[in-house]
Amino acid sequence: MNEWIEEDFPCLLLKSDIETTKIVWLNPFAHHYLGLKKPVEAKITNILSKASLIFYESYIKPIILANGKYLEVQITLISEEGKRVPSVANLTLSDNTVYWAIYVAEERDKLYQELLEARDLLEKKTEELTAVSRKDSLTPLLNRRAAKDDIEALLVQSSRNFFPLSFLLLDVDFFKNINDAFGHDEGDRVLIKLSDVILKQVRETDVVARWGGEEFLIVLYNTNIEAIKFFSDRLHNAIKTIVLPDGKPLTVSIGGAVLEEDEVTQSDVIASQLLKADKALYSAKENHRAHTRVFDKKNGFVKL
Repeated sequence: MNEWIEEDFPCLLLKSDIETTKIVWLNPFAHHYLGLKKPVEAKITNILSKASLIFYESYIKPIILANGKYLEVQITLISEEGKRVPSVANLTLSDNTVYWAIYVAEERDKLYQELLEARDLLEKKTEELTAVSRKDSLTPLLNRRAAKDDIEALLVQSSRNFFPLSFLLLDVDFFKNINDAFGHDEGDRVLIKLSDVILKQVRETDVVARWGGEEFLIVLYNTNIEAIKFFSDRLHNAIKTIVLPDGKPLTVSIGGAVLEEDEVTQSDVIASQLLKADKALYSAKENHRAHTRVFDKKNGFVKL
């Protein structure tokens, strides 16, 4: 039985002196795996990595001196060729001799690495699917659901330390005429180009979404009515650079509303702001289009 264990047992079996760390015996499997010479001339210091050796001297050795054993400790072996081998060791102490049963964990570590890589791939795919699920089907903008989620997050921040949010609804002027005159492919091209122009005018902290059809929603972070005027003037001028097939520039109408501090905690705050912005948009469309109007408590729908 002893001969079978020494010759064939598939792990590294060693004996070492607790004080000198000299290896006084090892089984053939350990001899061949580590490439050590016979008779044994090596020490534990020769087969452990520096980090494992420090761990052995400072932590493992005191424990086996106190308790007589230390089970399932992770160490790194170093072969004569310098190969680093992750391993798990069980140690017992008897009469100043440390008995080592060391199990090579290369395959376990490979599997663990494969699991990590699989997890990372799944996380990446999940992120990609999440990003796709947040995008509008035609344009590079957010869809309605994703926009609402991002607006809710801004509202939570504003409720803790108030800052104004400006809700702007943008509608393409005479979009039906564009589709009728030039076809739906041209209409789609206009919406995509318009989305690109809007994205170039906003900040990362702003929320931009295709709200439906030819209507877009822009929520400007920490922006009041005065700031809306500068933004909308710049946006109108940028949008006019989009030229239709008949040579005319594209124009849009915009309606806006600014969230006030006493409105942040309303249960229907998004709906109420959009309602005011929509009424302002309707006012702009009823008054020659191609400009911005903002709802103001004192003055009604103000043209900017």
